[in-house]
Amino acid sequence: MSKVSQYRSQNTLSQVDNVRPHRFFQQLWQPNRHLEMRRADKFSLQQLVEAYNQTRVDYIVPMPMNVARLNEYIKLYDIDLTASWVALKEETIHGLGMLGIRKDRAWITRVGVLPSGRRKGTGRAIIERLLQSAEERHLTTIWLEVIKGNEPANQLFLTSGFQPTRELVVARRPPDLREFSGNGYFNGENIVRMVDVSRSTAFNLLDKRHARPNWLIESESFYNVPDLQAIFVECEDGAQGWAICQPDKFQLKHIVVEALQGDPASVSCRLLKALHERYFTRDAIMENLPEQDPTWQGFKNAGYFDVFRRIEMVKNGHQN
Repeated sequence: MSKVSQYRSQNTLSQVDNVRPHRFFQQLWQPNRHLEMRRADKFSLQQLVEAYNQTRVDYIVPMPMNVARLNEYIKLYDIDLTASWVALKEETIHGLGMLGIRKDRAWITRVGVLPSGRRKGTGRAIIERLLQSAEERHLTTIWLEVIKGNEPANQLFLTSGFQPTRELVVARRPPDLREFSGNGYFNGENIVRMVDVSRSTAFNLLDKRHARPNWLIESESFYNVPDLQAIFVECEDGAQGWAICQPDKFQLKHIVVEALQGDPASVSCRLLKALHERYFTRDAIMENLPEQDPTWQGFKNAGYFDVFRRIEMVKNGHQN
């Protein structure tokens, strides 16, 4: 059995099968009666950005936001502001959380509590209201990620009924000017054919991946990505694979690679080097690749380094 086949047989969906179904919304706390919960669509994006950035002033991983970035985030990840919530006390925002919705699934994201609202039940109030939004919409599964090492958030989610499924890698790679075409650094990596792939073909490739992708890199996340670029390569040894990314002026984002034939680590490394020869001035970021994915070694061989990890978690529910 090839390494690709072995990984296919270990599809991480099996990790979710043993999670016991239950109602999303089971109140486990005494509500903070001084808090008001208000739908996020009642606020401007500027107000949401200002509040969110205040929740991250001392965060374990800095994640600054601006209006343009939040607007893009909402579109890419199917955030429903009518199902997202802001916690207030005396008209002052103390925290917020957002809910993405795709078919019968939901995703909790951008949960944050301002320093003034911490240790007062604000975070739990937000999570409970997001879970209630999911139940009201008859969604059957709800996902989230928590940064590894963020123990307060991890405990909040565990006590809210979420269970961990897998560890996800966030990695970066700085530009390397040695990749400038013609200097012999890349040397083609035995690639005999490399073709650009159309947007529609790229979506077909994304839909046929061997393992379940995380919400951030699901096919639906790419539908609204502008300037999506994709390549297919074939190598002398018969190895084949494809890579997809979004190049902007300074960075490669939304990077996904898949080996179709050959060793996944070797194929992914060759794909990434081909991408970086083309975009040799760009920094690169790869998000939410499962730690056990065989292409992770290829990313490391191509110069990517581990920035931080996320723990993916899930909570199953049932419709009445």
